[in-house]
Formats: sequence, structure tokens, C-alpha cells
Amino acid sequence: MAGTVHQRSRQVLLNDQAIIASDIGVVRTENQDRVAVLRVSDGPRPFVCFALSDGMGGMKDGGPCATVSIASFFSSLVEASELEPHRKLHIATNVANETVYKTWQGRGGATLSAVLIDADNSAYVSNVGDSRVYALDAKWTKLSRVTVDDNLKEAFGGADRGLVQFIGIGKSLVPNVQQVAVGLSSFFITSDGAHYFDEKIFEQLLLCATDPLRATDRLLALARWLGGPDNASVAAFSVSHLSNMLGRQNGSLPTVWSGHSQLHLQRVPNKVLNTDAPLSQSANEQERPPATKQRTATKRKSRTSKKAAPGDQLEIKISSDEGEDATDS
Repeated sequence: MAGTVHQRSRQVLLNDQAIIASDIGVVRTENQDRVAVLRVSDGPRPFVCFALSDGMGGMKDGGPCATVSIASFFSSLVEASELEPHRKLHIATNVANETVYKTWQGRGGATLSAVLIDADNSAYVSNVGDSRVYALDAKWTKLSRVTVDDNLKEAFGGADRGLVQFIGIGKSLVPNVQQVAVGLSSFFITSDGAHYFDEKIFEQLLLCATDPLRATDRLLALARWLGGPDNASVAAFSVSHLSNMLGRQNGSLPTVWSGHSQLHLQRVPNKVLNTDAPLSQSANEQERPPATKQRTATKRKSRTSKKAAPGDQLEIKISSDEGEDATDS
């Protein structure tokens, strides 16, 4: 029905070893969270990347800002796929920031938290804003928080939780990119609506869940039961189960999953990311010609149709995560 606001989206993927889910909550009338997964199996550096973006309340177009954040972030990762993970994440985070800034000129923004797993199961994290990345050890006995919120309280020891940086802030952005310590086996990326309650309850819930799917379902249920004041979204997975999906597969196309499996792919000719440029170089300094071709994927088939041809850029537009449940098998 036109105009219907769906309450939840939930997608199980990668042979039932990972999940992305979102709940609009009890108070909000719009879901401004976006959560998605990109897998690149072809090339010398195969990887899978889980990403979550939360549009900033009180600013303009929170949902669209989150959409553009992940879309431009994934597009840049595909384009820079042959680079080492740390640099690839730096470039993609900066491109996302500049793309959002170019459109909204600082009047709109979003958080962006991502975990990238490469072929040897090493984990890398990029974080901007107050969405978070948590990790559990192999025995599910200890929970670690990998990221620090980009707010005055955590970044500078103040009392205010207002963000000091976000995707769309412009040239002042300093991405928080790090390699995660070995021994952390399961990861959870959460928007603030999924971790706003007591930290001890949050930790106990995850430790008792025993697997990412059960943990995610319980997190979103508890967030709603405690009042659901904000959109709540989670991306969760275990690293050990991804190894068989990251082997080199010549000719394999990049694959993207989003909340309800609707993607738009655009090809922009003659646009090549300058991977030798300094990490601080803005996307505005690289010409971005208008799209000349667009293709829409069918519902429940969230896969890219073609890899970008040499000299072309593959741009990905992530749709809203307010859609119906979908399961990828």
C-alpha cells in the first residue's frame, strides 16, 4: 500500500552466518537508519564489508544522508578494491563525507560505522559519529567495545553528547580507522537506538545469546520493550564463518545486501578514483560527471548486475531499510 511505513526489516545472509536488521522503534515515524553489506570476491584482495549509517536527527534529510553515505562508501570500496584495507577504508570514508557535504553543504549528515574482513580474516574498522562497533571473543565470554563515540563526552571528556564530527561535515573530517586485535571473532555494529540502554544489560544479552542472529533479534526486541525512543539497527556476524566466502572467484560480481533488497546501480563513465592522492583529498577535487545509465534490481534479489568496466565507476544507491523481511539463502 502506498504510504505504508514498515516497522522492521530483517535479512539473514552469507549462509545464515550474518544478519542485518532494523526497527523503526516506538516513537519515530520514519526510519533514518541504513544498514547494508558489500562482498567483493574477485581480484587480489577479496573482502566483505558490513556498514551502518544513522541519519542525524535535527538536521536536514537524515534518511537520504544515510543512504548516500553508505552508497558512496561502498562505491568507493569497489573502485579501490585492490588497495590494502586500511587505506581503502580511509579513502571510502572520505569520499562518503565529501559526497554528503557536496549535496547538503553541512546542513545534513549521518554516522558511518563499518567492519571490513579481508581474505585472511583480519578485521578493520572505520567509525564516524556515535554508531558503534562491538566485538566478542571466540568463546563468547568477553565483550569489547571497539569504537569511541565522536562526541564531546567521549572524545574530549566533556558532558555534552553532541557530535563533533559526522559524515557530511566537510573538510575537517578525520576518519577513525583501525585494525582490530586478533582473537575477536564476532562483531556487532549498532545504531544508538540499539545500544541506548544500560551497558551491563547490553553486555549480558550478547554474552547469553550464543550466536549473532539470536543476539540481534534480542537486541531489537529489548530496545522496543524499553520504549523504543529511536530507530534501532544492527549488523552482526562471526568472522570464522566468512572465510569460505572470501576465496578468489574469478569473474565473480560484487554483491550487495540492504534492508529490503532493492538496489539501484549507476555507471559513471570516465571517473577513476585517484588512489595515489593524499587521504585528505576531497571528492570535490575529483570530477564527478552525471550518471548516464541506471538499472534497478528486482525486489529480493539484491545483487549487483555488472562490475564497473575499466575507466567506469560503479555507484550504488542503498534503498530505505523500512521494507518487509527478506532472507537471502
